[in-house]
Amino acid sequence: MPRGVDRQLRELEPMSAVTASTATTAEPLNLAFLGDPNSVHLRRWVSYFAARGHTVTMLVREGKEVEPGLPPAIAVERFSHFAARGRVTPTGLLKGRRSLRRAVARIGPDVLNAHFLTVHGWNAWMSGFHPYVVTLWGSDVFIHARKSRAGAVLARLALRSADMVMVNSETLMHGALAVGAPAERTEMVQFGVDLTRFMPGPAPAALRAHLGLEGRRIIFSPRAITPLYRHQIVVEALTRLPSDVVVLMSRFRGQADEVDKLERLTETLGLADRVVLMPEFEESDIPDLYRMADVVVSVPASDSTAATILEALACGKQIVAGDLPSVREWLWDLDGSALVPIDDVSATAAALVRALDRDPMERAELGRRARAIVETRADQAATLARVESLYRELAKRSRRGSAGSRP
Repeated sequence: MPRGVDRQLRELEPMSAVTASTATTAEPLNLAFLGDPNSVHLRRWVSYFAARGHTVTMLVREGKEVEPGLPPAIAVERFSHFAARGRVTPTGLLKGRRSLRRAVARIGPDVLNAHFLTVHGWNAWMSGFHPYVVTLWGSDVFIHARKSRAGAVLARLALRSADMVMVNSETLMHGALAVGAPAERTEMVQFGVDLTRFMPGPAPAALRAHLGLEGRRIIFSPRAITPLYRHQIVVEALTRLPSDVVVLMSRFRGQADEVDKLERLTETLGLADRVVLMPEFEESDIPDLYRMADVVVSVPASDSTAATILEALACGKQIVAGDLPSVREWLWDLDGSALVPIDDVSATAAALVRALDRDPMERAELGRRARAIVETRADQAATLARVESLYRELAKRSRRGSAGSRP
């Protein structure tokens, strides 16, 4: 970590004092977003602002499919990507930048917000537009920004030029400052959880029956099946758990080769009837999947504040999670015994057994405390209302700057 990062972090002050109540009475904003248009997390974010009456446009590269489900109020503006067939050339870079700048000019946004530093943050910087915000997700800083010299340079340029950088954990804050984010323009912002959807409730009997899980104890592993999320550790841990315990995962957004490897592993270990791989499901089913679980597990190799952990907490569920600094920020005081070393099958199995065998009264108290944590720190209505205020402050500053520069 560079010298001065700790001092910068301590001195960091909130950028805006504008309140959410002020935002509700102001004029609508024109907002543009760069990011994966099919990400459920980004769709929730942009849908909030569209529902608030703002003009919302997703900037999407040509050739990228936009899957069904994006609210009709959200427009899509296409631009040429700077990489052709995965290769970046000087000609492609110039063509992509020109196309992106024209697309942004057609939209004329008050604020441009890139979600995920890699590619999307780079594009925000190349657009030449201000004010722009980069919302960091975790692996974009912890992994992608360190993979290559070129990636590190682009990450630094995109962050240093940003009018605001949003992070969702103290650990990610440190990482962002180390990569080049200016401390005075960096804000702690949670994605938040819709507490009206994700809440404790009875296990859905119909869904349990549909999945053939009657009479089974369920460990729900909600992360996408990719190498980062270490699902094989959970499967191997299952060999040490009682036979009535099953692991529930989803093929949705999983990498095909990783799904194949996981299926081969379950066959080799004799667990084919105890690892349930759901096909694609509706987003409306997600809260019921949490409510059906006895334990939620998340043991990735790298993470920031994961939406899945916040959703599980909001539903009052027990969690077994990898002992990463950003995860400790949420779980250490709640249940430190639920944190396990990364890639440690024995520790993961032991923590799952403790959670499954927990006394019902203790489990209920843990669920109550889990819910209270999210209500206090990650209520989506409050967190996104604050983002709206931050957008307004950026737009106002930009207009003042433009007025001041006129002859």
